[in-house]
Amino acid sequence: MVLEDLFRPGWVRHKPYLAFVFGFFFTFIAFFLSVLFFRSSMSVVMIFLTTFLLIPTLIILLNIEEKVERKYGLKHFFRNHKDIFEVYLFSFLGVFAAFVILGLGMYNSPDNYNELFDFQSRFLEFQQGISTDVIQSFVQSDSTPGISQAVGVFAHNLLVVLICFVLSFFYGASAIFLIILNGSVFASFIVLVVKTISENAAHGVQAFFFLMIHLVPEVSGFLLAAIAGGVVSKAVIMEKRGTKAFKNVFKDATMMLLIAIGLVLLSALLEVFVTARLFKAFF
Repeated sequence: MVLEDLFRPGWVRHKPYLAFVFGFFFTFIAFFLSVLFFRSSMSVVMIFLTTFLLIPTLIILLNIEEKVERKYGLKHFFRNHKDIFEVYLFSFLGVFAAFVILGLGMYNSPDNYNELFDFQSRFLEFQQGISTDVIQSFVQSDSTPGISQAVGVFAHNLLVVLICFVLSFFYGASAIFLIILNGSVFASFIVLVVKTISENAAHGVQAFFFLMIHLVPEVSGFLLAAIAGGVVSKAVIMEKRGTKAFKNVFKDATMMLLIAIGLVLLSALLEVFVTARLFKAFF
C-alpha cells in the first residue's frame, strides 16, 4: 500500500505524536473520497475508509508489539508498551479532532451536517436518548447524577472494552473500526453539546475541555483493550502454547485488560461526579 510506504510504522512508533497528524490527515482523505463517491452514505463510509487507511500501519505495529511482549513479559511493562499505546491514542485523537472540526464547520449548514453525521446523530438519539432538548433539560434541571448513573455508564463502557478486546483478538488491528466509530460518535456528541448550550466561542472551548476530562481515560481504556486483544491474537498464531514467550504475552495482555477496566471505571466516575457537575455549575 502506498501510504504504508510513505509513513513507515517503525518511524511512527518512535515518534508517536506524529500519529495525530496521520489520523487527522487520513480522516480528511476519507471525507473527500466520501463526498466525491459516497455522499448518500458518507457518515458510515468515512469510518470504513479511515479504518482502511490506518489498518496496515497498525498491523505492523501489533507484530512489533507481540515480539516485545514475548521477550520481556511484565518486565519494564510501562516502558515497553508506551510507544504503541501513544500511537493508538494519538491516531484516535487525530481522527476525533478531524471529526470535531468538520462537524463545527458544517453545523450551520443542516444538509451538509446531516450527511456527515447522519448515522452518529441517529445513534445518539435512538440508542442513547440524547438530543438538543435532552441536553438543555439536563443543564437546567436541579437533579444531581449519583452512583446509579455511574454504574450504568461503567457497565456500558465495560461492554465496549470487552467488545474491543474480542474483535481485536479475532480481527487484529481491524478492531480500530469500533474505536473510530466511537470517536465519530463522541465528536458528534461534543458538537451537539457545544452548539446547544454555548453562548460564545469561550463557552464552546470550556464545554469541550469539560468533556475531555472523562473522554481521555475512557478512550484510553478502549485502546488498551484493542491492543491487548491484538497481541494475544498474534501470539496464538505465532507462538506455541505453554512456552515462556506465550505466557509472557498472555500476562501482558491480562495486565492491559485490567488497566483498561480501571480506566473506564475512572472515566465513569469522572463523567458523573465531575463533568456533569461542572456543566451544571457553569452552563
